[in-house]
Amino acid sequence: MGASSDRPTLRPAPKWGVIGLVVLTLLARGGVLAFTPGSLRSDPDGYRFLAENLLARGVFGYNQIPTAYRPPLYPLLLAPCVAFGPLSHVAVAILHLVLGLATVWLVYRLARRWGLGPYALLAAALVACDPILLAQSTVVMTEIAATLLAVVSLVSLGWASERPSAHRAMTAGGCLGLATLCRATFLPWTVVAAVVFPALARTWNERLALFGSFVAGAAVVLGPWAVRNQVQFGRPILATTHGGYTLLLGNNPSFYDYLRRGAWGTVWDADEFNRNWAARATRATPADELRNDRLACAEAWQTIRRQPGMFVYSCFIRVGRLWAPLPHQIDADEGAIRRWSRYLVGLWYGVEFVLSAIGAVALSRKRNHGQSWQSAWFWGILLAACFTAVHAVYWSNLRMRAPLMPLVALAAGAGMARLMGGMKGHNRFNSNRLRP
Repeated sequence: MGASSDRPTLRPAPKWGVIGLVVLTLLARGGVLAFTPGSLRSDPDGYRFLAENLLARGVFGYNQIPTAYRPPLYPLLLAPCVAFGPLSHVAVAILHLVLGLATVWLVYRLARRWGLGPYALLAAALVACDPILLAQSTVVMTEIAATLLAVVSLVSLGWASERPSAHRAMTAGGCLGLATLCRATFLPWTVVAAVVFPALARTWNERLALFGSFVAGAAVVLGPWAVRNQVQFGRPILATTHGGYTLLLGNNPSFYDYLRRGAWGTVWDADEFNRNWAARATRATPADELRNDRLACAEAWQTIRRQPGMFVYSCFIRVGRLWAPLPHQIDADEGAIRRWSRYLVGLWYGVEFVLSAIGAVALSRKRNHGQSWQSAWFWGILLAACFTAVHAVYWSNLRMRAPLMPLVALAAGAGMARLMGGMKGHNRFNSNRLRP
């Protein structure tokens, strides 16, 4: 199978830059954790409870009732942290800090492999200080782990694309499988990558070998979860039973009515919807959980069929909320501090998105088009497309793009390199060297 012939030669990374990047990450991520000491004690999505229940009862679920409502990887990461008892929030903070450091370091390494040179530091710094990732560092939710796994998957796919082989394909499949165990939204990307990756080979035998190896790697990781769910639920669930609820949350009569009649900038109050759903969605047995998932899906599709025009409109709204620079107002009585904080975040993302658009154009125009899709950049675009497609239909908000922010930061670094190259009168940024 073919090897890369124009792989860039990397100069040693400047020590001051790496040290500065580590210090910046520690100050940014550690600082926001220090200023919100009580935030990691809360449990908005029940991940801490799942970890505690796993330690106390040996059951991934609620008391003695198994669940597949949440993906398993993040609660497994939390389990050693909650074992510290009263200091568990400190352990979770350390976990998030380590995950954040690993993400920033990998983005820096990936940016250098892409040929960004000194602008690799900018890409990594954007990830270190990203407003979404800073905010999610302070809550017990999956975004920080999912973002790291997105970058790990990009690195593994780029590495496997560089010199396709069975063991590299298996490694890439395993990495995407891990990402899926952290966040079910990665599953479509995993499936699409499994189909596309074999095209790197020249012969059908090689393609079949790559496909089988990729699928085997993903199956090794996802298999235990699917087998466990087959035993507990009678179905080999690869993702979760949460999808029905998120589909219904974004496609119900109340939300459609809000979109139809609500003034621009107003907030949809989902409390009544959630109360009504909680009253109906009992969870006494695994069968109840499956029934709830099916019921939510059925009601959502019923709403979609009855109001197809509103469904199409709501898809645009969901995509807009996923990618909006300005965070959506969530409190009707928003104070001045929160409002101006949102504006500052919007300014940050507005500038970053402009740079990333410039970088994306540079990457698209100056690459060797016969080989561009083999790069980590191609896999990143595929990831963004899969996430956007999923959240066009399912519930969406700004934080759900967290795993995509390293890709945006990498493109922004390329954009800044392109701008600075043009200002200097020569092309300091060689986008033909961006293959991993």
